[in-house]
Amino acid sequence: MDIQNQIKSRLAQSEGITYVKELLEAEKEISRTALAERVCKAFGFQDPRGRNQLSGCMKALRELEGKGLFQLPEPKRTVGIASPRRLNEAVQEAEGVPLEVGWVKGLKLVRVSNEADMRIWNELMIREHPQGAVVFVGRQVRYLIESEHGYLGGIGFAAPALKLSDRDKWIGWDNEGRQKHLHRIVNLSRFLIRTSVQCRNLASHVLSLSLQQVKEDFINIYNYEPWLVETFKEKTGCARRWEARRWEMSD
Repeated sequence: MDIQNQIKSRLAQSEGITYVKELLEAEKEISRTALAERVCKAFGFQDPRGRNQLSGCMKALRELEGKGLFQLPEPKRTVGIASPRRLNEAVQEAEGVPLEVGWVKGLKLVRVSNEADMRIWNELMIREHPQGAVVFVGRQVRYLIESEHGYLGGIGFAAPALKLSDRDKWIGWDNEGRQKHLHRIVNLSRFLIRTSVQCRNLASHVLSLSLQQVKEDFINIYNYEPWLVETFKEKTGCARRWEARRWEMSD
């Protein structure tokens, strides 16, 4: 499996630089996207599902251009940041939620896989999460926390931080180990239990469900199993810090 972080080092070799230069010289009207497509195909930069790793390849090409190794074509257009897709009103409050998680009816995690669910998830985060909505990067999975009482919240996993000294020291990674295995970490980027929901042990129960669910979904969607989940926590008067607690992803 080609890891995204290895793309730059591969292209930085003489073979990669020569290929890009010759392609740019031969096809002077080629777009950046078309260039990245050709490079991915030539060097085998595909993810486990066989899709070209365009974002990683594009980033590597820009960084190598910044070192003066070649000149990329001018961008065809400037892409703005899209607004999150959301509802026209707040998500309806859950009703009759019991005070203990064991009494919650029909509690389940539903993976966000369509437009309607995405709008609900975004609306919950925009209105009710302290940090609002977020644009996930890389491999990602979102869930709605559903029940017969209504939506109780949402949770979302995305790509991990590329470099994090506390984490890498805790794991015992050197630079090579981090580049080789970084994709095996997923980041718990958003976790919301709605403030109107007062239910003992709900958060810990949902976290437990989510760790098993995200492992299975990564296998089904991305064809590999993550090893651990990282997250960050707020500290009063301090910046966010990496949470050193590890949740094992094994059965």
